[in-house]
Order: sequence, then structure tokens, then C-alpha cells
Amino acid sequence: MDSYSGIIIEESRRSEQFSDFTPIPCKGFNILCKAKRYGRWWVLKGLKEQYRQDENYKNLLHKEFDILISLQHPNIVSAYSMEEIPEMGTCIVMEWIDGITLEHWSGRKTEGEGIFLQLLDAVHYIHAKQIVHRDLKPSNIMITHNGNHVKLIDFGLSDTDDFTILKQPAGTPGYISPEQIVSQQADIRNDIFSIGCILEKILPSKPYTAIIKRCKTPIAQRYANVDELKADFMAHRNRHLSGIKRIGIAALVCIILLGFISYPLLHQQEKSISIIPEHIEAKKDTVIRQQAKNPAPLSNGRKSLQPTATEPSSASHLQSAELISKGKKTIDKMWKESGIDTIRSVEKKSEAFYRFIDKSNDFITTTYPQTFSKDIAGSKKTDIIYELSSYTSERYVKPTLSRFQSSK
Repeated sequence: MDSYSGIIIEESRRSEQFSDFTPIPCKGFNILCKAKRYGRWWVLKGLKEQYRQDENYKNLLHKEFDILISLQHPNIVSAYSMEEIPEMGTCIVMEWIDGITLEHWSGRKTEGEGIFLQLLDAVHYIHAKQIVHRDLKPSNIMITHNGNHVKLIDFGLSDTDDFTILKQPAGTPGYISPEQIVSQQADIRNDIFSIGCILEKILPSKPYTAIIKRCKTPIAQRYANVDELKADFMAHRNRHLSGIKRIGIAALVCIILLGFISYPLLHQQEKSISIIPEHIEAKKDTVIRQQAKNPAPLSNGRKSLQPTATEPSSASHLQSAELISKGKKTIDKMWKESGIDTIRSVEKKSEAFYRFIDKSNDFITTTYPQTFSKDIAGSKKTDIIYELSSYTSERYVKPTLSRFQSSK
């Protein structure tokens, strides 16, 4: 063998060796390390030194490898080989997952639902192969940084009928089922209990409380399999989404109605200005001079020291009553003609409302003098809108929502 061939062989041997060992904290009898080979990262799982000569623990490690090597699923960690590693002994070589455990994950509810569904797919897959994980918990579920993909890990306590070694109670407090604590017999419903505990952690909100409760009931009343659990989860999820849609429709209805409620007010304001014979700026000067002669009432409720020329309060009250009456008629007419029960009609009217608001805002800010706009935006307008909003809610919005709910 020439020197050139020897260099190639030596280089090949070096490339097959692991380097850059980084210990990963691990409880129990296992040891974990992150290491590099072939330019990529791997995870090495072996036994702590004090357990390496114990046949039971050696068999457990081999059992985990045999289970993992038989599994090929996108939501389950992959194992590639079992090798002797210097300073570590016999190790399972597994893929490195760039992510965090579910224990440390925090995200939106919609992401949590997606993660839970991926977990169900992984557990359904192993159950179909007659494998019970027996240690499902957030720290054994990895979430990738890229895409929030689930990877189920740590099959060290997993069991199947093909293995008879170390069949004893196993699991983690808070996630282990009551019957699993006292029984050696593996049952897929042990995992169902743990799944309920996981669901309670990541999605504790009301839509799923019934599912959580059933997962954690005595084994005979529990979901018989993952298919049953998933079907119930999807039904609750869809009902919840329908409820959100109904709330969204109600919100859009209220927004649209506020636009139509505002229209009589703005129209009335525009009309009152249009009948002024003088130019707006000239009228503004007149009003300012009139205010100097007849000061408004003092803010603390006492009357002005000078007599006022007019008593506008009664006229203002009549105007408010007239606007409320006209507003109710407008709402009645709009509701009858709108076909508001369909989502598309709501969307169309919502678009029209926003165009209307843009125009009315421009009209108020650029056309009305400050003397008038102050009165327009005052408490009277707020009172009128409140009155008409209450009328709309009681007469139309609540009955419509009840109709949506009863149709589900």
C-alpha cells in the first residue's frame, strides 16, 4: 500500500469518528451527548458508567434501539445504528433535533392545536405497531425551531409484547396513569391518560376540558384508542371555530350598524351647516362675537353672571329625540334590506362602512369649523349612539346570534 492510499484510509477513519462531544443533561440511567460526524450533528444515547455492566440495563438499551429502528414516521425521532463509542460504551446513534421540548415551548393556541394533532399522529402510529410509549410527557416531545414539527423521543420505557424484559411500573408523576403505577401490563390507554395531561398543559381552555376529563377517567371509561380521541378533538375544535365565526359576524354587524347609526347624525350636521346664508368663516366670526356677548354656563353648574340670549337646551333635546327616532327607522330599514345573515353580505357592508367613515372623517376635519365640530363630537352624539346601539343589540343582534347557535 502506497503512502497516498494510507493517507486516504486514515482520513476516512477519522471522518467516521465522532467529534465535538457536548453532554446533554439527562436523568436516570442514561447518558446523552451531542456529537459531530460527516459534517452533521447526531445524538448518542448510552448508559452511565455504573450501569454499563448490568445486563438488565444493557438489554433495555438494546430494546429501545430495536423499537426505534422499526419506526419510520416524520413525528418520531430516527435511530440509525448502535455503536461502541470511546468513553461512552455502547450507544444508540440518533438524529439531532434542532428545537426545544414542549415543556419549554410557548406559542399561540392555533399552533398548540397543530402540535397536539401531530402528537396524536405519532402515538397512533406506534399503537398500530402494538407499542405503548408509557412515558409521554412534555419533556419527551421535541418541537423543531423550523416549522414547529413534533418529534416524539425517549422510548426507553416503551413496551411491546415482543419484549419481556424489565416489565415493571414506569412513567413520570403527573403524567403516568393510576393503573400504570400498580400494573406491569402495558395498555394503549395508559398513553391516552398521558395525552390528556399534555392537552391540559398546552390547551387548558374551555373547548377541550371535556376531552381532558375523559382522558383522565378510569381506564374503562377512557377513549379506547387515539382515533376516538382525535375524532372528538376535531369535533370540539370545529365547534369552537364556528363559535368564533359567529362572534366575528356579530362584531361585523355591530361595526356596520354603527356606520349606519352615524349617518343620520352626520347628515343632520351637514344639513344644518348648508342652510347658513353666510360663508362658514364669516359665520364662525359671528358665533365667536355672540359667545363674547353671551358666555356659556360655568363648568361647575352655576349660571353665567350675564344673561343669555337663548335657551338652546330644550331645542337640543328635541333634536336628539328626532335623531334617535330617525336612527331607529334607518336601522329597521337597513336590517330588513341587508340580508345580514350571510357572511358575504356582512363583508360587503363592512367595506362600504369603512369607505363611508373615511369620507365622513375628512368632511368633519376639513369642512366644519372648530366651533361646530366641538358640538358634533360632544356628549350628545355619544348618548345618541349608545341609545341606538342598545336598540340594535336587543332588537336584532342578540336574536340573530341565537338563531345562528340554534342552527348548529
